[in-house]
Amino acid sequence: MRQKHINSIIKNEITLNMLKNLSQQSTPDEPKRLQSLIDYTRKLDLHVQQFARSDQIMLPELNFAPNALINLGPKYPARPFSYFDVLAHEENEVPLDDAKLLNEVARYFRGAIRPQSKHALFNMLPAPSVEATAAAWLATAYNTNSLMDAFCGEALLIEQQIARRIGRWAGWTQAMGIACNGGKFTIMYAIKSALSRIAPESLLSGLPHDLIILCSEGAHYCVEHAASLLGLGSNNCLRIPSNANGRMCGHALQHLLHEQHANGRRVAAIVCSGGTTINFNCEDTREVHEIVEAFARKHNLQERPYLHLDSVIGWLYLSLLDANHEQLCKLVPDIRTRARITEVLQRMHSLSNFDSLGVDFHKNGLCPYASSFFVARDHRFMDELGDGNYHYSNKDFHYGQFRAYRYTFENSRPNQGILAAWVNLNQLGRHGYATYLASLHEARNSLADALERHGLFRVLNHSSLGWEVVFEAPFDSELIALASSYQDLAMLFMQECWDRVNAGYDLPHFSIVPGYPVNNDPKTIICGFLLYPMQQHSDQVWDETVALIAAQFHDFQTRLRAQPRNVARTSFEKPIR
Repeated sequence: MRQKHINSIIKNEITLNMLKNLSQQSTPDEPKRLQSLIDYTRKLDLHVQQFARSDQIMLPELNFAPNALINLGPKYPARPFSYFDVLAHEENEVPLDDAKLLNEVARYFRGAIRPQSKHALFNMLPAPSVEATAAAWLATAYNTNSLMDAFCGEALLIEQQIARRIGRWAGWTQAMGIACNGGKFTIMYAIKSALSRIAPESLLSGLPHDLIILCSEGAHYCVEHAASLLGLGSNNCLRIPSNANGRMCGHALQHLLHEQHANGRRVAAIVCSGGTTINFNCEDTREVHEIVEAFARKHNLQERPYLHLDSVIGWLYLSLLDANHEQLCKLVPDIRTRARITEVLQRMHSLSNFDSLGVDFHKNGLCPYASSFFVARDHRFMDELGDGNYHYSNKDFHYGQFRAYRYTFENSRPNQGILAAWVNLNQLGRHGYATYLASLHEARNSLADALERHGLFRVLNHSSLGWEVVFEAPFDSELIALASSYQDLAMLFMQECWDRVNAGYDLPHFSIVPGYPVNNDPKTIICGFLLYPMQQHSDQVWDETVALIAAQFHDFQTRLRAQPRNVARTSFEKPIR
């Protein structure tokens, strides 16, 4: 009983100290409060790094990569666990002392990707700029809420200025939009706007049963999920085959539009790809728009299908959309890079005829997560995303009257992504983002050249318009015979590489692409490996990166030859597009 009493006193003291700190934060001395936040953040960060290093130093040295423990790797060391098992033992509800609290913060980052690492090549995850990160921190520190402008200063105005600026790049002079948490939200806003536009009565009475949406074969896998979340149903999302150029097939689009109309179904929206993670599938906006307009005229439709460009990756190309040949040559001197960018610009040339697009500043806008924008050609979406009982008028667009909650999925909304995007847009400008785009392609070129210099691997995606690199590994035929397929052997190799990175080794963190169509040819399918360079490095760094992948490959084959074993069949998750 005595010990329980002592523990109770200690816990009460911890609680009282925390409450005291909170009360001190309300004092008018804001600089001291910010300094306290900075100091405590440094304290947390130092412990996170020390915690990770303490896990890493327990690892044995790798013979084929003796330097893999000098620095932290592309991921903080992870640990295996079962969610259900951990939750079943989650019973502690008492305050923690400072040391235990620091450990909990460090545990939060276990297994997280470190984008600042030169070996972070798994996906499109750049290290955000210092300025954008600081701006996001400040928005957090000030704790503003973008529910309505009376709560958040000019955050809602800046939100619209961002949308207007990106919209102008697309050719929309009256663009407005919504800051949101991820590309899936941008697609959901587009689909919801389309459903309300073609069936305005649905705002009050619910969706009719004759509506469908279309998207391309290579569109993001979340489109069906977005349709399901909105009550349309994933089965009412139909995919259109792509052609050899990775674009939506025009004939297939025409056929499906007329077929669905003949079946008494209305096409509410067409979600077009504006650049995907793998192969950078991007539609020809002119072709899609002309087909849809001709379809609407032929059938005397009141509303043509809504056109959305899922350009959460491809938006960066808009920085060059109105550049002439001379300007493009000056900004992008490399011939390979300029040819790819020119092709994308041609496909996006008629984007001004679309209704909306998506932007992820956290993907390639050098902003911290999450900073996404749904950008529409005008403010019509504000009524289409409402409950059907309110319509925006001029009076709503004066300070003190603007309420975003009438059209956003959330009521309370964070502001970090808004301020981070605005800082980078103003710091880099259109020219700066165009330069960054060119540098991403230069990184791709350098990494692909390093793979070819090494000579072991074969680059597969020469026709891709993006800056990813997909390559093939030459497994020995006698080792492939131990597996059900090349793909199963490749996955076993990939899993070993992932296990080392998850353990904490400083080795390249890359990915796998099962069923990769070389040059978008469905007859040439192979299991490839994916590298995503998000910043340029020297040739020496790229050569070292390739050498480390090759060292793991040789070690894998050597061990499998020495101790042959059957390789189990592996089920594959769809690659993130």
